[in-house]
Amino acid sequence: MTRKDRLNDISRADSRTYAHLRTADPELPDHVWEVIIRFRPQLSAQQWDAVREFTIITAINMKPRTFETVRRMMTMTGRFNAWVWATAGTTLTVERVYTQNNVYRYLQERLPKHSETHRWGVARQLGTIAEALAENTITRFPTPHANRRRPFSIAEVASMHSWAASLTTDLKRQNAQALLGLAGGAGLRANEIIDLRLGDIDIVDGRLFVTVPGKNPRRVPVRHPWNRTLLRSLAGRSDPMEYVFRGYRFEEYRPRAIQTFLTDHPGRVRATLTRLRATWIVAQIDNGLPLPILMALAGFSTTGCLDKHLVHARPLDIANYVGLVIGEEVSA
Repeated sequence: MTRKDRLNDISRADSRTYAHLRTADPELPDHVWEVIIRFRPQLSAQQWDAVREFTIITAINMKPRTFETVRRMMTMTGRFNAWVWATAGTTLTVERVYTQNNVYRYLQERLPKHSETHRWGVARQLGTIAEALAENTITRFPTPHANRRRPFSIAEVASMHSWAASLTTDLKRQNAQALLGLAGGAGLRANEIIDLRLGDIDIVDGRLFVTVPGKNPRRVPVRHPWNRTLLRSLAGRSDPMEYVFRGYRFEEYRPRAIQTFLTDHPGRVRATLTRLRATWIVAQIDNGLPLPILMALAGFSTTGCLDKHLVHARPLDIANYVGLVIGEEVSA
């Protein structure tokens, strides 16, 4: 018997052993199940035996649908679960394992020398599981690379609008216009855009408003001239329950449809949603929008969220504000 035959026999036996777990997601694709069952991390046999079933059911409950997603998830969670089991000895439940304290201790103790990008990715993956399965909030790392927060220039914005108009079908053009209008005109995040429906957008006295659902609910007016772009995305569409951005939604990471769309339809300037949102935020700072209003409209919970944007704001001359600082009365 060859080594490949032996591994296949082991996988078939494991598949029978853990078949009862698969019932948690009857629609789990066969190729995803194969990745889960065949996965073997670089852990001792004792560690893997202790956490394997918990790792499998956690992955299944996240409803992965692609090879890349489930492979990344198994790699990150297998090692993390084993570390929690070995160091904390806690009962293996998502509520006890996927906590802020465990995630950040793991990053500090096990991954201190890894790259910023890798640590950011691990925190995002573990945080997504914590929020989806345990309703625990995990603070994310700042997105790596400062240039991702740099606002787009006027020329770059014009290029993105040209790109959206040049796409070959109405659906593609409307999807592109929706991304530009919602991220650039209302400062929405990708995970907010993906859940937005036509009924969440309305016009009042000629002004366009977006009612943002989710964890940071708010009502945001859309900036000119982005509102015209967003209106073009809505043209001819009337079902209030229809998603503004149309695409398949993966349960494990719903905004992936947006990333796939931008990758499949490249332009000279990539319409990165993070930078479109940053462009909106910096424009509000430059316009002097009061801090409490900006935080509410942007969905920020702390003022520290503004630090990465303030470095890109227009410099101000303190001399123009001396009277305001010292409290001089302004003549009527």
